[in-house]
Amino acid sequence: MLFKSKRTVDGAPVWEVDTDTQTIRHLNPRTGERSRYVFHTDQIRYYLHHIEDKRPDLLQEIVNKGEIYKHLDELDTKVTDAVNRQTDLLMQSSRDYQVAVESGDLNAVGSIGNLLRMQAQRVVYDTMIYLWRDE
Repeated sequence: MLFKSKRTVDGAPVWEVDTDTQTIRHLNPRTGERSRYVFHTDQIRYYLHHIEDKRPDLLQEIVNKGEIYKHLDELDTKVTDAVNRQTDLLMQSSRDYQVAVESGDLNAVGSIGNLLRMQAQRVVYDTMIYLWRDE
C-alpha cells in the first residue's frame, strides 16, 4: 500500500512510503530533487505491514510529518542492536553452544547459533515491532 504525505510539490507528494517494497521516496521542495531509499531487513517489512494493518492513521501521520525515513531508520538500528544483544545473551547461556565452541565443531556452532538468533529475533520482534507506544 502507498502512503503519501498531504504536502505536495507540483502535485507530487513530498514524502511517500510503499509498504510492499519498503521504499521511501522524498521530493525536496526547494531543489526538486528526488531521492529513494529501500529498507531490506525483515523487521522493517514486518513493522510496515503490521502498522499498515493495525494503525494506518499513525503511519499516515508519520509520513505527513516527514519523519518516515528517520522513524524507520531508528527502528531498524534499535531492533538490530537488540537482536544482537539478545543473541549474545542466549549464546552465553546455552550449554550446547558453549560445548560446540569448545570442541571446535563449526557445524554445530553455526546451526545452534542460527537457532539462537531466530529465538532472539522472535522475542525482540514481539516486543519492539508488535507492541504499540502512542506518542
